[in-house]
Amino acid sequence: MKMIVTALFESVGAIFNVMIVVMIVWLMFAILAVNLWAGKAFYCTEDMYVHHFIEDCLEAGGQWKRYDSNFDSVGNGMITLFIVSSLEGWPDIMY
Repeated sequence: MKMIVTALFESVGAIFNVMIVVMIVWLMFAILAVNLWAGKAFYCTEDMYVHHFIEDCLEAGGQWKRYDSNFDSVGNGMITLFIVSSLEGWPDIMY
């Protein structure tokens, strides 16, 4: 058990270095995604697969809302990239 705990503590530095590299890569892709998709992650509460424009949505009586996971800022973009890379909840973002 002592050997496992020692190995774990010795690997913390390497794990930290890998996390820094991953964060830098996520930052680059988040900046790219903000430039490409900022302000485009909206949906209609009234039949979201039919009404793709705000005018159609409001005429149908729905509300034009923003998705929780979006690329409107770099912070939101990094969170969205984390969700996609962790494979937990990515189908919601895909659709």
